[in-house]
Amino acid sequence: MELGVHDLVTLNDGETPEAAFERTKRFVQEIEKLNYKRYWFAEHHNSPTHASSSPELLAAYMSAVTSKIRLGTGGTMIMHYSPLKIAENFKTLTALAPDRIDIGLGRAPGSGPNEIVALAQGKPNSFDDQYDKIEIILDYLSDQQADGYYGRTNAMPQGTLTLTQPWMLGSSGQSASKAGEMGLGYSFAKFFGLETDPEVFKQYRNEFQASRFFEKPSVMVSYLIVVADTQEEADYLAKPMELSQLALSRGRMIKNVSPEELKDYKYSEQELNFLNNHYDKRFIIKGTPEKVQSILEEEQQLLGIDELMVYAPIHGENERLNSYKHLAKMFNKI
Repeated sequence: MELGVHDLVTLNDGETPEAAFERTKRFVQEIEKLNYKRYWFAEHHNSPTHASSSPELLAAYMSAVTSKIRLGTGGTMIMHYSPLKIAENFKTLTALAPDRIDIGLGRAPGSGPNEIVALAQGKPNSFDDQYDKIEIILDYLSDQQADGYYGRTNAMPQGTLTLTQPWMLGSSGQSASKAGEMGLGYSFAKFFGLETDPEVFKQYRNEFQASRFFEKPSVMVSYLIVVADTQEEADYLAKPMELSQLALSRGRMIKNVSPEELKDYKYSEQELNFLNNHYDKRFIIKGTPEKVQSILEEEQQLLGIDELMVYAPIHGENERLNSYKHLAKMFNKI
């Protein structure tokens, strides 16, 4: 199974954006050494807890300080931007880093209603169906003539040696069928905490049609995962993320604080029920390498996972890297 990183560039408490980006650069370079296949940046707007608002720029910068790992967006929130501009951004990236650029096609806003209006300059979305917009983006990416007035313009640069690799993003299973029909990879964000019938992934495979981008179906699933040498250490390191998930469930966002500050925090019964549900349904996974590997192997068998994407904003740099090292070892990457 291939491995990748899903990063929101989560800000540690008191950390500047500059420090977060420098820390992220070091981490991407270390992840490449661990033979992870890809590294994706999310798109979130007006978020005080995350610094990944422009994932295309982050992917471009990181492609210049690495040599083999794939870089991309998880995702690009297509509702905000013109198909031409999206395609030209990624065609340019692909020419700069051939065969190393991905685009995660996201239909969600990645923001609230105020941010939607600000990004659209106060104008309503001109596409009733985001899948129609994706078709135009795909045509542009592969130098095909797009439909309608979009076909009067070519996306530049033309004739790149390799193509951007497009993935359909999903968190509820609704887009799986379309991903198959369009011949795209299917990337499912399980850490969003939405329960999905495993049949969704079978449906994607059954309906997959080979395309200029993918010859065969490919399923990627993202989890929030913490791996440590002992269960006690995993519990300790995961606590800030658990509290962040609890805050999100109440409509709030909090900075990523040191686990040491939270070691004496006692969960209420209601909070424990929420977290236990997330662990039982495997939206979040934590534990020793042996425990985590057993869970992931079960998930791989159940969902037919080809690639595992890991979101793990562990507070300490060494502790975070160690968690990803454990995963690399369990899947024989190092």
